[in-house]
Amino acid sequence: MDLLPTEEQSEIVSTVRTQLKRDFDLHTLAQSADFSDTAISPELWQRCAELGWFGLGLEETFGGVGYTVVEEALLFAELGAHATPGPFLSTVLATRLAATSGLTDLAARLLAGETHAALAEPDGDADAVIGNSVTGRFRITDLAGADVVLFLSGDGAALVDAATVAANSEPSIDVQVPLSAASVEATALCSSEGSELFDRASVLLASELAGIATATAEQSTEYAKDREQFGTPIGAFQAVKHRCADMAVRAEAATCAARYASLAVANGQPDAAFWTHAARTIAGDAAITNAQTNVQNHGGIGFTWEHTAHRFVTRAQVRSRTAGNRFSHLDELLEQSVPD
Repeated sequence: MDLLPTEEQSEIVSTVRTQLKRDFDLHTLAQSADFSDTAISPELWQRCAELGWFGLGLEETFGGVGYTVVEEALLFAELGAHATPGPFLSTVLATRLAATSGLTDLAARLLAGETHAALAEPDGDADAVIGNSVTGRFRITDLAGADVVLFLSGDGAALVDAATVAANSEPSIDVQVPLSAASVEATALCSSEGSELFDRASVLLASELAGIATATAEQSTEYAKDREQFGTPIGAFQAVKHRCADMAVRAEAATCAARYASLAVANGQPDAAFWTHAARTIAGDAAITNAQTNVQNHGGIGFTWEHTAHRFVTRAQVRSRTAGNRFSHLDELLEQSVPD
């Protein structure tokens, strides 16, 4: 199977990368976020919508662009590579659920960037029910400004009016990774059973985590070339060059696993679930390890608030615990038959 992007897919990646470099500078977003409850302005959110990001993998009959989860995964790899804040995952998934459930007005508003969806998952080991009625204790991301909340688990998904959730939520302390918690008892606007949306989320998160692993490997390599000690670039020292080499290997493994998983899901392969869980595990480990090593490679400056290295650490830790965690995906792997 060819894991390299096609010419058309490469054009999508190039467009996304250009937009992110121009409008999603982490330093700028961090400064603007000091005076608001979100890191992304409504104007910037609508520009992303105009590029078709929220409906990239949604069928044209539902108002989407008409690509597949493979192209969506490429988008999320770039979002990960820029440690991009914002409710991209929840909005993409909520748009799909709304469109396929007949909530066409809500889907259209999400596609147009007029609003966004927050993401809610069961908080720890607390009992929670996600269906036509949603009850329990949930961890919520990107609640500020959302019109709806996507409740997601491996057993099903549901959309709930955000006003019902916001009344009982606890505030976040970091708007670039805005986490809060709430006890919820609400009736869903729509719901779906099964793990299809959860599996799609896992593929997209694996790609985002692979993007984090790739970006931090590149950031360390560039710094190792430029930073000199004793008149020599630090990349010449074995302690640094070996760490950078290991980072590159982890990033490549994560990227290949994530791309294969997206292709397996898109093609409906019988072993798609196996590769999805494998990709999440590999990419999660690579993202966390590379992000932490990147801070170490940068020495004193890597530990400062002004540097972007810590943004990747935070994103990697949060994303590796979204739609399951390392242990839950390893458990699922044990239940899957190993592909031939």
